[in-house]
Amino acid sequence: CGRPPLDSESRTREARARAEEALVRFALLAGGHTDEFVVIGGLNPEYLATDAPVSHQGTTDVDLLFAIGWDLAGAEHDFSWLDVALEKGDFTSENRWRWNATLGDARVRLEFLADVWDHTADTVSLPGSRTAVATKLAGPAAALVDPELRDLPVPPSVRAQFGVETDAVTLRFANLGGYLLGKAAAAQSRMLHKDKYDLMYVTLYNPGGAAGAATAVARQLGLAGDVADPGAIRAAIAKFVEPDGAWAGVFADTMVATGDTATEAQLRTDAAIGAQTFLEVLDASA
Repeated sequence: CGRPPLDSESRTREARARAEEALVRFALLAGGHTDEFVVIGGLNPEYLATDAPVSHQGTTDVDLLFAIGWDLAGAEHDFSWLDVALEKGDFTSENRWRWNATLGDARVRLEFLADVWDHTADTVSLPGSRTAVATKLAGPAAALVDPELRDLPVPPSVRAQFGVETDAVTLRFANLGGYLLGKAAAAQSRMLHKDKYDLMYVTLYNPGGAAGAATAVARQLGLAGDVADPGAIRAAIAKFVEPDGAWAGVFADTMVATGDTATEAQLRTDAAIGAQTFLEVLDASA
Protein backbone atom coordinates (compact mmCIF):
# COMPACT_ATOMS: atom_id res chain seq x y z
CA CYS A 1 0.00 0.00 0.00
CA GLY A 2 3.05 2.25 -0.05
CA ARG A 3 2.92 3.09 3.66
CA PRO A 4 6.10 3.02 5.77
CA PRO A 5 6.62 0.12 8.18
CA LEU A 6 5.10 0.52 11.61
CA ASP A 7 8.50 0.97 13.22
CA SER A 8 9.12 4.13 11.20
CA GLU A 9 5.59 5.50 10.93
CA SER A 10 5.04 8.94 12.41
CA ARG A 11 2.35 9.68 14.94
CA THR A 12 -0.40 11.36 12.95
CA ARG A 13 -4.14 11.87 13.12
CA GLU A 14 -4.54 9.34 10.30
CA ALA A 15 -2.42 6.77 12.14
CA ARG A 16 -4.52 7.30 15.26
CA ALA A 17 -7.75 6.75 13.34
CA ARG A 18 -6.38 3.48 11.95
CA ALA A 19 -5.28 2.39 15.41
CA GLU A 20 -8.71 3.08 16.88
CA GLU A 21 -10.47 1.19 14.10
CA ALA A 22 -8.07 -1.70 14.56
CA LEU A 23 -8.85 -1.72 18.29
CA VAL A 24 -12.55 -2.00 17.40
CA ARG A 25 -11.75 -4.93 15.14
CA PHE A 26 -9.71 -6.60 17.88
CA ALA A 27 -12.58 -6.07 20.33
CA LEU A 28 -14.90 -7.92 17.96
CA LEU A 29 -12.35 -10.73 17.69
CA ALA A 30 -12.09 -10.83 21.50
CA GLY A 31 -15.82 -11.36 21.84
CA GLY A 32 -16.88 -11.45 25.48
CA HIS A 33 -13.36 -10.96 26.83
CA THR A 34 -13.05 -7.19 26.46
CA ASP A 35 -13.30 -6.78 30.23
CA GLU A 36 -9.96 -8.57 30.68
CA PHE A 37 -7.74 -5.71 29.57
CA VAL A 38 -7.50 -1.92 29.87
CA VAL A 39 -6.43 0.42 27.07
CA ILE A 40 -3.64 2.53 28.56
CA GLY A 41 -1.72 3.94 25.59
CA GLY A 42 -1.85 6.73 23.04
CA LEU A 43 -5.56 6.54 22.27
CA ASN A 44 -6.34 8.00 25.70
CA PRO A 45 -5.22 11.66 25.36
CA GLU A 46 -7.94 12.30 22.79
CA TYR A 47 -10.57 11.47 25.40
CA LEU A 48 -8.86 12.91 28.48
CA ALA A 49 -7.50 16.24 27.20
CA THR A 50 -10.67 17.71 25.76
CA ASP A 51 -9.62 21.33 26.39
CA ALA A 52 -6.46 21.21 24.26
CA PRO A 53 -5.86 24.07 21.81
CA VAL A 54 -4.80 21.58 19.10
CA SER A 55 -5.55 17.93 18.56
CA HIS A 56 -3.24 15.37 20.09
CA GLN A 57 -0.33 14.23 17.94
CA GLY A 58 -1.84 10.76 17.61
CA THR A 59 -0.50 7.24 17.98
CA THR A 60 0.48 4.28 15.84
CA ASP A 61 -0.21 1.46 18.29
CA VAL A 62 -2.61 0.19 20.94
CA ASP A 63 -1.30 -0.66 24.41
CA LEU A 64 -3.39 -3.18 26.36
CA LEU A 65 -2.72 -3.80 30.06
CA PHE A 66 -3.66 -7.17 31.51
CA ALA A 67 -4.41 -7.73 35.18
CA ILE A 68 -2.27 -10.69 36.19
CA GLY A 69 0.04 -11.50 39.08
CA TRP A 70 -0.43 -8.71 41.61
CA ASP A 71 -3.85 -7.71 40.32
CA LEU A 72 -6.33 -6.41 42.84
CA ALA A 73 -9.09 -8.88 41.98
CA GLY A 74 -6.91 -11.91 42.63
CA ALA A 75 -8.97 -13.88 40.11
CA GLU A 76 -7.83 -16.85 38.07
CA HIS A 77 -7.20 -16.02 34.44
CA ASP A 78 -7.55 -17.94 31.20
CA PHE A 79 -6.22 -16.09 28.17
CA SER A 80 -6.70 -18.93 25.70
CA TRP A 81 -9.15 -16.65 23.88
CA LEU A 82 -6.17 -14.52 22.86
CA ASP A 83 -4.82 -17.33 20.69
CA VAL A 84 -8.10 -17.50 18.81
CA ALA A 85 -8.32 -13.72 18.35
CA LEU A 86 -4.71 -13.41 17.17
CA GLU A 87 -5.12 -16.28 14.72
CA LYS A 88 -8.39 -14.95 13.29
CA GLY A 89 -6.83 -11.50 12.91
CA ASP A 90 -3.72 -12.89 11.18
CA PHE A 91 -1.47 -11.27 13.75
CA THR A 92 2.24 -12.00 13.67
CA SER A 93 4.93 -11.44 16.28
CA GLU A 94 8.65 -11.91 16.75
CA ASN A 95 8.65 -11.53 20.53
CA ARG A 96 5.13 -12.77 21.45
CA TRP A 97 4.10 -9.55 23.23
CA ARG A 98 4.09 -7.09 20.30
CA TRP A 99 1.73 -8.19 17.55
CA ASN A 100 1.29 -6.67 14.10
CA ALA A 101 -1.54 -7.14 11.64
CA THR A 102 -3.48 -5.50 8.86
CA LEU A 103 -7.16 -5.60 9.72
CA GLY A 104 -9.07 -4.43 6.67
CA ASP A 105 -7.37 -1.17 5.69
CA ALA A 106 -6.16 -0.55 9.24
CA ARG A 107 -2.69 -1.58 10.35
CA VAL A 108 -2.38 -2.16 14.05
CA ARG A 109 0.25 -2.94 16.58
CA LEU A 110 -1.02 -4.47 19.78
CA GLU A 111 1.33 -4.45 22.76
CA PHE A 112 0.47 -6.70 25.69
CA LEU A 113 1.70 -5.31 29.00
CA ALA A 114 1.61 -6.40 32.63
CA ASP A 115 2.81 -4.74 35.82
CA VAL A 116 4.04 -7.73 37.84
CA TRP A 117 6.27 -7.03 40.83
CA ASP A 118 7.29 -10.54 41.84
CA HIS A 119 8.63 -11.68 38.47
CA THR A 120 12.24 -11.27 37.34
CA ALA A 121 12.00 -12.19 33.64
CA ASP A 122 11.37 -9.57 30.94
CA THR A 123 8.07 -11.16 29.94
CA VAL A 124 5.18 -12.69 31.86
CA SER A 125 3.12 -15.70 30.82
CA LEU A 126 -0.52 -15.10 30.04
CA PRO A 127 -2.16 -18.15 31.63
CA GLY A 128 -3.91 -20.34 29.11
CA SER A 129 -2.33 -18.73 26.05
CA ARG A 130 0.05 -20.83 23.93
CA THR A 131 1.22 -17.97 21.72
CA ALA A 132 1.11 -14.68 23.64
CA VAL A 133 2.98 -13.23 26.61
CA ALA A 134 3.04 -9.79 28.21
CA THR A 135 6.11 -7.64 28.60
CA LYS A 136 6.78 -6.41 32.12
CA LEU A 137 6.43 -2.65 32.54
CA ALA A 138 6.79 -1.07 35.95
CA GLY A 139 4.24 1.54 36.90
CA PRO A 140 0.95 1.21 35.01
CA ALA A 141 -0.89 -1.10 37.44
CA ALA A 142 -2.87 1.83 38.84
CA ALA A 143 -4.57 2.16 35.44
CA LEU A 144 -6.37 -1.12 36.12
CA VAL A 145 -8.27 0.49 38.99
CA ASP A 146 -11.64 2.10 38.25
CA PRO A 147 -11.22 2.33 34.46
CA GLU A 148 -13.67 4.30 32.35
CA LEU A 149 -16.01 2.58 29.91
CA ARG A 150 -15.94 4.09 26.43
CA ASP A 151 -18.11 3.26 23.45
CA LEU A 152 -16.22 3.14 20.16
CA PRO A 153 -18.30 3.19 16.97
CA VAL A 154 -18.12 0.19 14.64
CA PRO A 155 -17.82 1.48 11.05
CA PRO A 156 -20.29 0.06 8.51
CA SER A 157 -17.46 -1.63 6.59
CA VAL A 158 -16.36 -3.43 9.76
CA ARG A 159 -19.92 -4.48 10.59
CA ALA A 160 -20.22 -5.96 7.12
CA GLN A 161 -16.89 -7.78 7.34
CA PHE A 162 -17.65 -9.31 10.73
CA GLY A 163 -21.31 -9.93 10.04
CA VAL A 164 -22.48 -8.00 13.10
CA GLU A 165 -25.16 -5.37 13.58
CA THR A 166 -23.74 -3.67 16.67
CA ASP A 167 -23.07 0.04 16.28
CA ALA A 168 -20.43 0.25 19.03
CA VAL A 169 -18.12 -1.77 21.23
CA THR A 170 -17.59 -0.92 24.89
CA LEU A 171 -14.02 -1.05 26.16
CA ARG A 172 -12.23 -0.20 29.38
CA PHE A 173 -9.87 2.77 29.18
CA ALA A 174 -7.57 4.18 31.85
CA ASN A 175 -9.13 7.04 33.78
CA LEU A 176 -7.30 10.37 34.13
CA GLY A 177 -5.38 9.51 37.29
CA GLY A 178 -4.50 6.01 36.13
CA TYR A 179 -3.32 7.22 32.76
CA LEU A 180 -1.07 9.90 34.27
CA LEU A 181 0.46 7.46 36.75
CA GLY A 182 1.21 4.97 34.00
CA LYS A 183 2.51 7.61 31.60
CA ALA A 184 4.79 9.11 34.26
CA ALA A 185 6.33 5.69 34.85
CA ALA A 186 6.85 5.23 31.12
CA ALA A 187 8.37 8.69 30.75
CA GLN A 188 10.87 7.92 33.50
CA SER A 189 11.85 4.46 32.25
CA ARG A 190 11.73 4.76 28.44
CA MET A 191 12.85 8.40 28.15
CA LEU A 192 10.97 8.79 24.85
CA HIS A 193 9.92 12.24 23.67
CA LYS A 194 6.37 11.05 23.02
CA ASP A 195 5.92 10.07 26.69
CA LYS A 196 7.03 13.48 27.94
CA TYR A 197 4.71 15.23 25.51
CA ASP A 198 1.75 12.96 26.34
CA LEU A 199 2.26 13.43 30.07
CA MET A 200 2.18 17.23 29.98
CA TYR A 201 -0.48 17.41 27.26
CA VAL A 202 -2.98 15.51 29.42
CA THR A 203 -1.85 17.26 32.62
CA LEU A 204 -2.54 20.70 31.16
CA TYR A 205 -5.49 20.13 28.89
CA ASN A 206 -7.83 17.85 30.80
CA PRO A 207 -10.97 19.82 31.81
CA GLY A 208 -9.60 20.48 35.31
CA GLY A 209 -6.16 21.61 34.18
CA ALA A 210 -3.06 20.85 36.21
CA ALA A 211 -4.92 21.10 39.50
CA GLY A 212 -7.55 18.67 38.26
CA ALA A 213 -4.85 16.29 37.08
CA ALA A 214 -3.24 16.29 40.51
CA THR A 215 -6.58 15.74 42.21
CA ALA A 216 -7.29 12.78 39.91
CA VAL A 217 -3.86 11.30 40.62
CA ALA A 218 -4.35 11.71 44.38
CA ARG A 219 -7.69 9.91 44.13
CA GLN A 220 -6.17 7.12 42.07
CA LEU A 221 -3.32 6.69 44.52
CA GLY A 222 -5.86 6.26 47.28
CA LEU A 223 -7.81 3.67 45.30
CA ALA A 224 -4.79 1.73 44.04
CA GLY A 225 -2.93 1.52 47.33
CA ASP A 226 0.39 -0.31 47.17
CA VAL A 227 0.29 -0.90 43.40
CA ALA A 228 0.93 2.80 42.71
CA ASP A 229 4.10 4.78 43.36
CA PRO A 230 3.53 8.48 44.12
CA GLY A 231 7.26 9.13 43.91
CA ALA A 232 7.41 8.27 40.21
CA ILE A 233 4.90 10.86 39.09
CA ARG A 234 6.35 13.52 41.39
CA ALA A 235 9.79 12.92 39.89
CA ALA A 236 8.47 13.03 36.32
CA ILE A 237 6.38 16.16 36.72
CA ALA A 238 9.22 17.92 38.57
CA LYS A 239 11.31 17.72 35.41
CA PHE A 240 8.96 20.21 33.75
CA VAL A 241 9.30 22.85 36.47
CA GLU A 242 12.22 24.63 34.79
CA PRO A 243 10.92 26.32 31.61
CA ASP A 244 14.38 26.14 30.04
CA GLY A 245 14.67 22.42 30.79
CA ALA A 246 14.70 19.58 28.28
CA TRP A 247 11.30 18.16 29.24
CA ALA A 248 9.49 21.49 28.87
CA GLY A 249 11.30 21.90 25.56
CA VAL A 250 10.09 18.56 24.23
CA PHE A 251 6.51 19.47 25.11
CA ALA A 252 6.77 22.93 23.54
CA ASP A 253 8.45 21.72 20.35
CA THR A 254 5.85 19.01 19.81
CA MET A 255 2.95 21.40 20.39
CA VAL A 256 4.37 23.83 17.83
CA ALA A 257 4.93 20.98 15.37
CA THR A 258 1.29 19.90 15.70
CA GLY A 259 -0.05 23.37 14.93
CA ASP A 260 -0.26 25.30 18.19
CA THR A 261 0.05 29.02 17.44
CA ALA A 262 1.55 29.85 20.84
CA THR A 263 5.26 30.60 20.95
CA GLU A 264 7.76 28.04 22.17
CA ALA A 265 8.57 30.33 25.11
CA GLN A 266 4.92 30.53 26.13
CA LEU A 267 4.46 26.77 25.90
CA ARG A 268 7.57 26.18 27.98
CA THR A 269 6.16 28.56 30.58
CA ASP A 270 2.77 26.84 30.48
CA ALA A 271 4.44 23.49 31.16
CA ALA A 272 6.49 24.88 34.02
CA ILE A 273 3.55 26.61 35.70
CA GLY A 274 1.38 23.54 35.19
CA ALA A 275 4.02 21.31 36.75
CA GLN A 276 4.38 23.57 39.77
CA THR A 277 0.61 23.72 40.25
CA PHE A 278 0.34 19.94 39.93
CA LEU A 279 3.00 19.32 42.56
CA GLU A 280 1.51 21.84 44.99
CA VAL A 281 -1.98 20.32 44.73
CA LEU A 282 -0.68 16.77 44.94
CA ASP A 283 1.40 17.56 48.03
CA ALA A 284 -1.60 19.27 49.63
CA SER A 285 -3.65 16.15 49.00
CA ALA A 286 -1.14 13.81 50.63
